[in-house]
Amino acid sequence: MVTTEVKIPLRPVPLVRRTPVATLLLPAATMALLGLWDLGRRGMWSDEAATWSAARRTPSELWQLLGSIDAIHGLYYLLMHGLLALRPDAFMLRLPSVAGMVLAAALVSAIGTRLAGARVGLVAGMIFAVLPLVSLYAQEGRSHALVVAGATAATYFLVRACETGEARWWRWYALATALTVLLHAFALLLPAAHAVTLLLSRSSARQWRLWSVSAAAAVVAVAPVAWMASGQQEDALTWIPEPGWEAVTRLVRSFAGPSGWVACLLLLLAAASLVAPRRPRLDRPPVSVVTVALPLLVVPPALLIAVSQIDPVYDQRYVLYALPGLCLLAASGLDRLTGLVLFRGAMPLAMSATAAMMVSLVLGGQLGAHHHVRSGESRLDDLLPMAQMIRQEAKPGDAVLFLASPRRKVAVTYPEMFAGLHDVALDKPAGPSGTLYGTELPPRRLKEALSKAQRVWLLDREDSDQRRVFRSEGERVKQEVLSDRFHREGVERLHGGSVHLYVRN
Repeated sequence: MVTTEVKIPLRPVPLVRRTPVATLLLPAATMALLGLWDLGRRGMWSDEAATWSAARRTPSELWQLLGSIDAIHGLYYLLMHGLLALRPDAFMLRLPSVAGMVLAAALVSAIGTRLAGARVGLVAGMIFAVLPLVSLYAQEGRSHALVVAGATAATYFLVRACETGEARWWRWYALATALTVLLHAFALLLPAAHAVTLLLSRSSARQWRLWSVSAAAAVVAVAPVAWMASGQQEDALTWIPEPGWEAVTRLVRSFAGPSGWVACLLLLLAAASLVAPRRPRLDRPPVSVVTVALPLLVVPPALLIAVSQIDPVYDQRYVLYALPGLCLLAASGLDRLTGLVLFRGAMPLAMSATAAMMVSLVLGGQLGAHHHVRSGESRLDDLLPMAQMIRQEAKPGDAVLFLASPRRKVAVTYPEMFAGLHDVALDKPAGPSGTLYGTELPPRRLKEALSKAQRVWLLDREDSDQRRVFRSEGERVKQEVLSDRFHREGVERLHGGSVHLYVRN
């Protein structure tokens, strides 16, 4: 009897790895505790004042504002409009950012788990959660934390799409990318990083085709916002200088942590993930930690810095979503180095102990930085002390003046502390004028109104000597009238601003 052997071609089996719930909950809970720590105690600063001013107006006023400035933040302002209607205070202003970073910490852990195992995922998520830079933006009422969450979600969906080949993950990827780009247009650099991931992973033509459709959906989603914002760029980004090597080193130091030895430790571990030999695995995924995390870390900052050599638009906040790449590389490097020096029987327990020690060092070595993040000195200014001084020292009927006009953000943010005072230069308030902080009287009317005041409280920048040269005629009129008809009785210099009392001669 002759038997015929039939060979059945083997098909690649999709990688199936379940993510333990604990590897998601522990980083998320740690991030929640750090994010909620003293969340509402610090006063708002200038950027948060912009969110406060925009989100607390009617929908028609908000639409009018976006037609003139900050169209790039329109989706975020709309979200905050609904939340601040429930509870208008600093805690609620910052709570969505905490939620965004909590979600991002869980997603970093999920990505690491699917690419390299639960141990790497847990360490990556914990490193992300305890970095002071993450807490800084988790406690800020701007869109940056939500952009990090959206970008990390899109990266997770990319990994799942490459693992399974299922079209549904590409649909989720397209949705997450589009929403992230709508939160901030510079997130459009994220698909470029993912393209490099596909290139390094030698992805199939089908994956490239699905990625192209998803990236095109993000471009289509952001196109109307980009068109609206194109005429606003001149006013919104003129403060940004051309980045040089100093910007690169500052970005590296910010990402790795303000503590020098902690930064060196994380960077060495990230480098180890690139050079240390990998342990053989039977369930090797189609993408790896290096092919996912390295492009995520490098491509968006490199592209934005390169573009900024022609038209300066780079700020490290705009590429904050690249930070999870460093955390994934550092966790992978720790796993590989520990595996090299330990015999296999001792690896699980020893690696867990080493990982716990590493995360403790990162957190403990930067507790001072965490305390600093929660103080007013961690931002460029703190509007609350200036407002509190006005409430304590000013008398009903006193005039208040802002030099230059954007300083009015203090009164827009804390209007109850300016009750009974006369904003002598204000023409139209913020909402009806379609601006963030209102418009001012023309120079002739401003001079007449200011000349009638008896006591004037002037709010200015911290280092003001009142002898600056302004291009605006209105600002020059303020200086001239105060110099000719008033004398300064006192000045209080606070963080990011100064309060001057002028009395008529």
